[in-house]
Amino acid sequence: SVEDVKSFLTFKDLEKVIRAFISSRLDYCHNALYSSISKRNIHQLQLIQNAAARLLTRLILRSHITPVLAALHWLPVSFRIDFKIPLLVFKALHNQAPAK
Repeated sequence: SVEDVKSFLTFKDLEKVIRAFISSRLDYCHNALYSSISKRNIHQLQLIQNAAARLLTRLILRSHITPVLAALHWLPVSFRIDFKIPLLVFKALHNQAPAK
């Protein structure tokens, strides 16, 4: 787990590992499905993102997470969904969609 190796990594390397892991987990479902995801599931995804931010920054559980997410340049999950769907549409309309 990331917790086991974090003492061996620099902050930048740890950030890359956590960012890759979180991005892959949040993007695991096809992004188009996000528009119909329940608020409960969005909340669960947000808890995962918050835990990753706390692990990275070594914050205690009661610390306010919004400034931490902003400092890491991470959008909260609901905003990420609102951003990803129009981005995918834009890329599709401008022939920038990923190839199979």
